[in-house]
Amino acid sequence: MSRVCEFCEKKTTFGNTIARRGLAKYLGGVGVKKTGVSRREFRPNVQLLRVEIDGHVRRAKICTRCIKSGVVAKPKKRDIPEKVRLAMKAHEEGKKPENRRKARIAARQARAQAAKNQPPKGGKKA
Repeated sequence: MSRVCEFCEKKTTFGNTIARRGLAKYLGGVGVKKTGVSRREFRPNVQLLRVEIDGHVRRAKICTRCIKSGVVAKPKKRDIPEKVRLAMKAHEEGKKPENRRKARIAARQARAQAAKNQPPKGGKKA
């Protein structure tokens, strides 16, 4: 995966890490000496994000600086019709423990009522 921002072209750069030993002069030592230099990478913070470009929504690799500064536009949330939204809300309400308990009690009472209203099974034996 290439680590390059698609908007500002920020990419991985290279530099050095310097290992040092000794105590700094201002702290009373004889000074800090360099003991080794090794190469290292500076990687940009690139995120994979859904963005809207020229009216099309697609995923793009964008650095956090571009995200923060508003260079990219996130896609609009879709509008949910009122009827569907109310149905979704009712479904979520039905999942709550207190509502499930009420539904269970109502179903039990309905079964008991139905059992009272039914004629006895079998009939008379002679």
